[in-house]
This record gives sequence, structure tokens and C-alpha cells, in this order.
Amino acid sequence: MTSSSPTKGATSALVATTSDAPDGPILKVEDLAVHFTARSRLTRRAASPLKAVDGVTFSLTAGETLGLVGESGCGKSTTALAVMRLVDPAAGRILFNGKDLAGYSRTQLREVRRGIQMVFQDPHASLDPRLRVGASIAEPLQIHNLGDRCAVRARVIELLEMVGMDRVHADRFPHQFSGGQLQRVGIARALALDPQVLILDEPVSALDVSIQAQIITLLQDLQAELGLAYLFISHDLSVVRHVCDRVAVMYLGRIVEQGDRDGIYRRASHPYTQSLLSAVPRPDPRRRGTAKRIVLTGDLPNAVNPPSGCHFRTRCWKAEQACAKSSPELVDRLGGGNRAACHFAETLT
Repeated sequence: MTSSSPTKGATSALVATTSDAPDGPILKVEDLAVHFTARSRLTRRAASPLKAVDGVTFSLTAGETLGLVGESGCGKSTTALAVMRLVDPAAGRILFNGKDLAGYSRTQLREVRRGIQMVFQDPHASLDPRLRVGASIAEPLQIHNLGDRCAVRARVIELLEMVGMDRVHADRFPHQFSGGQLQRVGIARALALDPQVLILDEPVSALDVSIQAQIITLLQDLQAELGLAYLFISHDLSVVRHVCDRVAVMYLGRIVEQGDRDGIYRRASHPYTQSLLSAVPRPDPRRRGTAKRIVLTGDLPNAVNPPSGCHFRTRCWKAEQACAKSSPELVDRLGGGNRAACHFAETLT
């Protein structure tokens, strides 16, 4: 990674850091719920709400990476948008530095968002094609009135160099860059306000494998240098294993298993987690074919009318009558430290 510019000491003074984090988590999400309501085209009456996120709880401390994984449509990105308050929660609390964001006005949220920034999946879609990339990176600084034109320009150059790019790139347009370079620009823009938390929504899924490795290394270097906390959203469990300290597995709006990375990957106890892990390709040819592949039957249920009790029961090979009657709580059932929401949790042998 390119070393920082000598102007770093001067330009970083542009950005007023957020309040010091209290002891404990920087970000804490408690029983978060996000519901969307549509109207019937025939009757124009409000239909049953779609429970995109249904009681999600997790926390994030400084310098930590939490992986949020699951199938498309399970609520990962909606959870991220709710944390950013880009969609309004139906219930629950979002605590940033110990303060509940639920009652914050739009003006107050603008200040909070200086501490929580987001990197999106598609770098081509997240940058304005009509703006030079330097202008896109400068935009957050200008919105918050952080410095004059010369100071903002120096900060943009500093940020480009932090992500391994050259100052001449500031005057080029997005179409002149590769996908990997554009993702570096997106990361630079997210870092402009010196956030404490970065939400990374599938940050490498649109990139070639070789470029993915470069971006992941960059993110790890930045985290070590700046002490950032990452909420890393992905469906790629191989990438999650490489970058995350803890993992939370989502299914149909709920977290079904949560724990430290090694515990999840070695001793997963929820059937859904086990099925996801069984599909991860093994790089060692000698071990291919030695693990049992768990193939789920049926389709993902409709979130408007989810199954009673355990949402996963309609696709689960362990399901019994008790699974339809009550929704299992997310608790440590096997004594290993990982929590699973399954009445019949057990580690595969």
C-alpha cells in the first residue's frame, strides 16, 4: 500500500473525530426489525408487512470485523441500511457510542453518519459518472464544510494515496478506471470523514478473484492503521473466513447462528449454517469429496407469510413438530460459546 502523503498531519485536522467511544461496543444493535408494507393492486388495501429484518441483535467493537452472511434476500443489506438510518426500523435500538439513534432528527443523523460510513457492492453504480473521482471523494468534506478548497484538495490526495492510488487519478472520470480501482475510490470516499465504523456491503463480490485479494489486503491494512470496526456483509464464506473475527448467519430476517469465526467454521451447530459451509469449495484437491454436501430442498419461504415457529423448518432435515410450535431462541446450546437458534442443534461429525 502506498505510504501516506506528508500533508497528512495538516489535512487530517480537517475532520473532527466523533466522540470517544465508551467502554464496550462502538455499535450495538438490539432486536432490530424492519418491515415493508405494500398495497394490493386489486383492492388497494395494505397487505401484510414483509418482515425483511425480524429481531436482529449484534455488537461491534473497535478494530473488530463482524461478518454478516446468508442467502440473497435474507435481510443482510436491509440491516445495513437500517443501521445507517437510510431505512426506518419498525422496532429495536441502534446504539452508536452508547447513544440510541432512534430519536435523532435528520440534522443529528448527518453528524452521526460521519462516524458510520458505507462501501457499496458495485463501484460503478456508487460513483457519479459525471464527476471526476476527486470531486466524489471531496463531496463528504464539502457537505460538512470541512476546510477550504486547498485543504479539501490536499485531503483528497491523502485519501487516494492511503488506498494505493496516485494524485493524478483525482482528475479522471470513473469510466477511466477498472472495477478494482473504482472500489479503492469508494473506500477513499468512505474514509474521508474519519469514521469509526465501515459497513462493507459485498465489497468484493463484483471483482475478479485476483483483485478481490488486493482489496481485502487493503481493508485489513487500513483497519490495522486506523482502528476501524467493520460490518462485513457477504455471501462468500471463503472470504468471510479470511477477514472476519466473528460471524453472524442470517436466514429470512433472523440471525440463526452467531459466534467467533473458528467456532462457526469448525463446530457449526445450526443446520442452515452447516448447509452453507458444506457448499464452500475446498482448495486442497486431496480433501475434495471427503465432506458431505448438504443440499437443501424447497425454495426460500415468502417473508410476507413466513413459516410458524422456526423459519428454517420447511427446508430442514431435522424438523419435528416442536419446530412449528415455537421459535427457538439464539442461545449457546452445546457449551462451546457459539449461539444457535435451533431446538436440535448439534455439531456434524
